[in-house]
Amino acid sequence: MRKILIIILLAVLFTFIPITIIWAHYQFVTGLNPFLAIIITPFVLLIAFLIYRLLIKIFKRHISFTPDVLFAIGLFSCLILIFVLQIFYGNFTLGIHLHDTYFVMSNSYPLFFIALAFAVFSATYYLFNKIFKKQMNYTLGYIHFWISFLGISFIVLPIQYAGFAGMPRRYYDYGDSSNFNAFSNQITFVSGLTFFLIIAQLLFVFNFCYSILRKPK
Repeated sequence: MRKILIIILLAVLFTFIPITIIWAHYQFVTGLNPFLAIIITPFVLLIAFLIYRLLIKIFKRHISFTPDVLFAIGLFSCLILIFVLQIFYGNFTLGIHLHDTYFVMSNSYPLFFIALAFAVFSATYYLFNKIFKKQMNYTLGYIHFWISFLGISFIVLPIQYAGFAGMPRRYYDYGDSSNFNAFSNQITFVSGLTFFLIIAQLLFVFNFCYSILRKPK
């Protein structure tokens, strides 16, 4: 009964967290009272603290760093990064400045999708053997994880830097303004790495299909 209640509580929290974060994201540019951040910031910090406690409890046990566990750790790292970055939105002096910049592009939206993808990958690697009675190739799984995790890291960090520097989002073309030329190399790097990262996910598709079709030993 206790485990069921914990699962229900976590499901409710992770349902309302995205809604809360998105609301906090826009609160300072819609005329709402800035003191409402007093409600948001402690809530986000509390969830981050609970996740830290969960990670500490997990690592106290003996675990094998198989691809499913690595993707689960990657999932938690994305969630923790999301919660830490919300502290910036809890400060109206920064929230107003960062609202229309690339900082948002490196925060909630991509990280939520990344966390969702990591959750799917982790569940697939874990449940594949139970469903199909076969084992996915762990070597390809390790390669898939490190390409995905490092690729995401090198995409997020340059975008955050450009956002802090004030590069705006929602622009169709930046070529007509010389003010944004300083970020052209970073944006080109991020765009190229994003395409490479998308193509690299074909490694997971190949591993999945090959593991299903190959004959068991």
